Amino acid sequence: MLTPLDALYAPLLGPHYAFHRWLTGRYGAGVREKTGRTPSRIGDAPALWLHAVSLGEAMAAAPLWRVFRGRHPEWDAWMSTTTLTGRGAAESLAGSGKVFYFPIDFSWMVRRALDRVRPSLIVLMELEIWPQFLAEAARRGIPVAVAAARVTERSERRYALVPGLAKRLFGRVSLWMAQSEAYAQRLIRLGAPPDRVAVTGSPKYDAIPGSIDPAPGRERRALVDGRSPAPLLVAGSTHPGEEEAVLGAWRALRRDYPELRLFLAPRHPERFDAALALMRQYAPTVRRSALAAAAGEGDIPPLILGDTMGELPSWYQAADIAFVGGTLSPRGGQNIIEPCGLGVPTVCGPSLFNFAEAGEVLRAVDGLRVVSDASGLPAALDAMLRSPEQARAMGLRARSALLAKRGSAERMVELLEPYTRI
Repeated sequence: MLTPLDALYAPLLGPHYAFHRWLTGRYGAGVREKTGRTPSRIGDAPALWLHAVSLGEAMAAAPLWRVFRGRHPEWDAWMSTTTLTGRGAAESLAGSGKVFYFPIDFSWMVRRALDRVRPSLIVLMELEIWPQFLAEAARRGIPVAVAAARVTERSERRYALVPGLAKRLFGRVSLWMAQSEAYAQRLIRLGAPPDRVAVTGSPKYDAIPGSIDPAPGRERRALVDGRSPAPLLVAGSTHPGEEEAVLGAWRALRRDYPELRLFLAPRHPERFDAALALMRQYAPTVRRSALAAAAGEGDIPPLILGDTMGELPSWYQAADIAFVGGTLSPRGGQNIIEPCGLGVPTVCGPSLFNFAEAGEVLRAVDGLRVVSDASGLPAALDAMLRSPEQARAMGLRARSALLAKRGSAERMVELLEPYTRI
């Protein structure tokens, strides 16, 4: 049976998916699963369905997944994502047979997916709440929790434009586990019942290793150094406009550091070719996927395009300095916890609303360099290269401060316990 939302979605979601499917390729993978034809679960064991949209959410979900699986080995457990990069991270965590794409929010697609997976508990990461998915889960009596929940000021303003819908939507969630008190208060203002909201912190802190295995970083560094060791700048998860800023800073720094190499990893895979073309305007460039061959020949270009998935943490580990993207453009920032948690001296731009708490923690201990705009990037990087001991000390302060924030995954699984007693 169709719903009023199906009629609303048709002219909105349909063209959106068609545009990206044919012109950008973003939604080409997993079409069958996205229409609800997920794998069919076998057996009657209770089942967890954990959803993480993209790569960042999938990596943040890893500690929660491990703690839950450790406490409840008798449960079947499945994981869904929306993007290809998220799926890769999920498969490395859960296994390829337990991962599928989240259904598009048409009623019949949602029903089909729920019929096949038959979850006993659904956990959504951050704020991935879809009206028809929540409504159908509620109709079936399936509890839905949101882990690492966060609501930015911009998102709150948007939901506040439709207060009735927001209250109904936020009220259908059984448990909100907010990253911070500020996020918790926004959830409550938007309609989440206060007795269903708890502050648990961010599981991204739990992804910080208690001890760091040096091998991955050494392997990456050996590829880059070749016959001539050189300082390495790693720019991770960059967005349009940020590549130009980083490359401009790199070119300026080469006057004093002629051996400086740059590893640049765009946030979205569909932008690899465009980034490669841009990088070649500045200097000879090699793709990461071809780096081993270049290293074998002893001829390593100064610029390296990160065109492989899942390796960014090990490249951060190999870096002398890191830059985190999504921060010079008004996107709220990519994961600053990742390099800072490894003790890598890190620079970023001012847009950090996606990691507001982490930014405050790091700045309180002088563990992060924040530049106001792209023009400040060369000077910030130069200061770190000129004073490597001070830069390393900054990285160690950052790591220590972030390690103290771990424990969110344990708190969240504890709050989920009442929903596992079925």
